[in-house]
Amino acid sequence: MHLRHIVMILVGLGALACAYFLGRAQGPQAAADGAADHVAATQVGNEGADAKAASSGAVPATAPLPARDTSLKKVYRDLKARADAGDVAAATRLYRDLHICGYLDSVEWSFARVADELLDQKVDTTDAGKMEDYRVQLDAIESRKQAMQKFRSLCDGVDRTMLDSQLPSLQKAAQLGEEHARACYLARGPNYDPRGLMQHPEWLESYRANIKSMIDTGLAAGDWKVVDILRNAYQPGSDSMLSGVLGSDPTLYYRYLKLYRLGAEPYRVEEIDRQLAAAATRIKPEQRADADLWAQSTFQQEFDDGNSTESTVPGWDPCSFPYDPL
Repeated sequence: MHLRHIVMILVGLGALACAYFLGRAQGPQAAADGAADHVAATQVGNEGADAKAASSGAVPATAPLPARDTSLKKVYRDLKARADAGDVAAATRLYRDLHICGYLDSVEWSFARVADELLDQKVDTTDAGKMEDYRVQLDAIESRKQAMQKFRSLCDGVDRTMLDSQLPSLQKAAQLGEEHARACYLARGPNYDPRGLMQHPEWLESYRANIKSMIDTGLAAGDWKVVDILRNAYQPGSDSMLSGVLGSDPTLYYRYLKLYRLGAEPYRVEEIDRQLAAAATRIKPEQRADADLWAQSTFQQEFDDGNSTESTVPGWDPCSFPYDPL
C-alpha cells in the first residue's frame, strides 16, 4: 500500500475519533448543524430540545444521561427503558452507541492493517520531506490508538443480543422525531442491519407501517433530508427499499423535486431545473400545475425559515451520524 493511501485511510479513521463514526460526504455546515442538534437534544432543560420533543410525541429528558464514556453494557437497559418511555435523548444516545459498537471490529481490523503497513514502509531517510510525512503519520497512528481504546472501553461487554437491537433502537429514535435517525431509517430501513433482518423478517412489515407517519412528521418539521430522500425514492428507476414501498409515481417525483428546488443553493439550481424539465414531460400540465402549487405552499408553510438543502449536499449519507467525542 502506498503512503498516500495510508494517509487517506488515517484521515478517515481520524474522522471516526472526532465528529463522525464511519461518516461519509457531508458538508461542513451539515456537520456543524448535526453536532449542534445532538447537543440540543441531550441537554436537560434545553427549551429547543423540549419543543422538538413535544412536537414529535417524545417526552423531554427527566434526568441527565450517563457520562459519555460510560460502558454501554452498564447503561444499556436504562437507556432502552428511557427510550421506550419516549425519552428522545436516551433513544439518540442508544442507537448511536450501538452503531459504534456494531462496526468496531471492522474498524479495528482496518486500523491494525493500516498501522502495520505504515510501519513496514521503507522511507528515504535522506529526504527531509518524506521523513516529516512519515513522522506525522506515526503521530496519527498513536493518536488513533488512543481513540480506539476509548471506543473499546465503550463497547466492552456488549453482546450479540444488544447489537441485534440496532434497528429497533434506530426506529424508536426516528419515531420520537430525532432527525438523523429518521433520515437513516427512511432511506435504509431494515437494510440498516441486514444480519438482523435475516432473523427478523417482521422488520419489513414494521417499516411499511411506520414510514408514512415519519414522512409526514419530517415534512411538518421542515426537514430537507426527508425531501431529498423522497425525491430520490420517487425518481424513475430507483431501486431503494423506500421506493419499493412507495411505488412509482412521476407526479410525486415532480412534486418533491420542485419543493427541493425551492430550497436549493444557487450553484445547484441549474442542474435541478434540468431534472424538473425532464420530469415535467412525464406528467400532464394540470398535474404539474397542482404540484407546483403544493410545493410552493408547503415551502412557505414549513420550510421558508432561512434554511436550505445544504444538509443534503450531493453524496451525503443519511446514516452518517454526528457524535459527541468520548
